[in-house]
Amino acid sequence: MDDGERRALLDAWFRAYGDRVLAYLLHRTDPQTAQDLVQEVFVIAFRKAAAVPEPPVGWLFATARRLLANKNRGRRRQDQLVTRLAEDAARATDPDTAELKLAFAGTLAALSANDREVLTLSGWYGLTPGEAAAALDCSPSAYGVRLHRARQRLAGYLESAGYHGPNPAGKLSEALRG
Repeated sequence: MDDGERRALLDAWFRAYGDRVLAYLLHRTDPQTAQDLVQEVFVIAFRKAAAVPEPPVGWLFATARRLLANKNRGRRRQDQLVTRLAEDAARATDPDTAELKLAFAGTLAALSANDREVLTLSGWYGLTPGEAAAALDCSPSAYGVRLHRARQRLAGYLESAGYHGPNPAGKLSEALRG
């Protein structure tokens, strides 16, 4: 099957079933996630068009269900990370350290999954920029740009949460802004 045939087939499938797949996802998640997952479903359908059975509606729903399950697993892992950070902060005996860890846990939860990944690869797991870039399948310079932007967003979240000035989280915010 050539690209033109796949495009025509995908267009027909999207027109026939796109609204139904979206409605299915909207009953299970928020609107933005549902829209994102519908796009992913049809990208996968495009790649696998030759193997998708006719009629494709069952396959499309199954793909949507699997993608949503993967997304939910990722959210649970994020929640577990934030919970572990908060528990670690509660065990800290130094009040400045506890405040800093709580601030970080709260703001980390507000960041996107991509920002969390970029920040934790080097900051948490100790990867060098080259190793982190390899883990993210990008160049070291692209990783550097992503890390800089993620740090800027983290600093913005810290500031908007009221962490500024001489307290430890405020100092972290200032340091991230560089």
